[in-house]
Amino acid sequence: MHRILLAVIPILLAACVNEPEYTPIINSEPVADSIQTRMPRTLRLYYDALPDVERSSLSLIGPGGEVELRGLHTMAADDLMIEIMEPLANGDYAVHWTTIVGADPAEYTGEVRFQVQVEQR
Repeated sequence: MHRILLAVIPILLAACVNEPEYTPIINSEPVADSIQTRMPRTLRLYYDALPDVERSSLSLIGPGGEVELRGLHTMAADDLMIEIMEPLANGDYAVHWTTIVGADPAEYTGEVRFQVQVEQR
């Protein structure tokens, strides 16, 4: 019996490690891991069900720290959208999000990264 357990435990642990964790996010604007050559004015995250705006949050962190955002809302699709209030400097950015989607009571969090490389005039 112990030999069977010793054989099964590593298989179960490997399955847990290799199984990707579920996330409701399916797309974003700016696209994850993209390089933006035009200044983004909004952030928009798409989910596999309608997010609860009242129980959601988005923040944007860049080279100068947290960027001011305004007006979290949905566009009647399965998305969250927010306006970026200041021009972004060139560099790496991370969108941190938290939401509850559809009838699922679980709170999900994640991060979308992108880079801004706008030619300075």
